[in-house]
Amino acid sequence: MRALVSRKLLVALMSLGAVTSLSGCVLVPFIQAFKEVGATEGDRMTLLNQEVKKFNAAVVWGNTTEATAYIAPESQLKLASQFKDATEEERIVDSRVSNVVWSDSARQAAVEVKTKFFRIPVYVVNTRVEQQRWSWTGGEWKLVDRTLSEG
Repeated sequence: MRALVSRKLLVALMSLGAVTSLSGCVLVPFIQAFKEVGATEGDRMTLLNQEVKKFNAAVVWGNTTEATAYIAPESQLKLASQFKDATEEERIVDSRVSNVVWSDSARQAAVEVKTKFFRIPVYVVNTRVEQQRWSWTGGEWKLVDRTLSEG
């Protein structure tokens, strides 16, 4: 009887070990959550790339509500008006990050974005360079300033 119980316990432990080893590392969710907090310089760099892509996609599609979610509260009034004017007068064809300059241990970033667009009703594609300043505050990236220049 005792041998039967110990045998069942051994089978149960081996099954549990097999399931655990086949399902991958148990620590993966914890490691991923740590990376998303932006504790290291490299993690903040990775997170900025994702935020800039989402922000620029919102701008390209003319979704000003989503775009303003990426703007720092103190800059929302100034920058939100830029989007409103742009969505009424122009259409963006392409938007790509061309350069990122990091400072303050990747807590500040100057992002250069090249944007191809045309003004309505003239369908000639132009290019402009957009300088975006992003800041890591409160555990997330926020757009602080944005300047546009033709060329």
